[in-house]
Amino acid sequence: MESPRKTRKLIGYLLLCLSLFMLAAAVWEQQTSSWVQKLLDRQDTLLQLVVFTEPAMQFTYNPATRKAVASIGAQKCSVQHKENCFDGQYERFFIPKETEQEIAWENFKAVLPRWRFNPLLLVRAGWQYLQARHDKRTNLSPAEFFLLTQNVSSLDITDFAIKYMAEKPKKKKSSKTPTAEEISVERLVSSTQQDRPLKVEILNASGRKGIASELTQYLREQDNKGTLSVDVLEYGNYPGELETSSVIDYSGRLMEATQVSRAIGISSEIKSEPAPTTAICEARIILGKDFQMPL
Repeated sequence: MESPRKTRKLIGYLLLCLSLFMLAAAVWEQQTSSWVQKLLDRQDTLLQLVVFTEPAMQFTYNPATRKAVASIGAQKCSVQHKENCFDGQYERFFIPKETEQEIAWENFKAVLPRWRFNPLLLVRAGWQYLQARHDKRTNLSPAEFFLLTQNVSSLDITDFAIKYMAEKPKKKKSSKTPTAEEISVERLVSSTQQDRPLKVEILNASGRKGIASELTQYLREQDNKGTLSVDVLEYGNYPGELETSSVIDYSGRLMEATQVSRAIGISSEIKSEPAPTTAICEARIILGKDFQMPL
């Protein structure tokens, strides 16, 4: 009887010591890590993490707005050429085992909506982090990883904008509509919203007749009711059919584009692209075969 009781006491002491150690480490890290403080206080600032896939991706996250931008680097941007990646403008990095950019991004999109319903995915993510930490494939601290994962797991994929970086920026003629290169990442995740409605164009790529006109009428009704600030400038047909719907941003108004995307049930990342020379809209809605009119 004595031995099991002593064993339980010893285990209890060890757990208490471990808890106190973890608490002390968390307090120390909160005081020393700027990322921990920014995440805890939800500061209106930018956190930048580079994931060294091929090509690399830079995730910029604003804790205040809970918006993120995934910037896809030029092909030469890789873990072997870190100096070429995003002008070195990042504080944290992560090198995954899966280095193919498209596969890594598709896996992330598939897992994101399931994290909050399947805790085992978080356990797996934690194990992958510990392996990366052991192999020196990341400089994220445990507290930073935990808080960042907690923040990201509460996001939807529509909270992300995806932006492709040009390998060599070229000079372009001045235009009233800013291009994707002119739209800074800071502006995409900014907390500032504009009062005027978002000007959009709707294109039908679903193969069903009349759906662009039907959505135009719906959005105009929502704008008149004041439930959604959107101005449909025109609608028409897309040159071809697409399986999935998408929203393309041309102006950097990510928050407004996200609101419209969610309102009409398009659950994909917002793409930030250069505006076509003939574009008069700030965002384009492309309706694929998967699109269903909102109730």
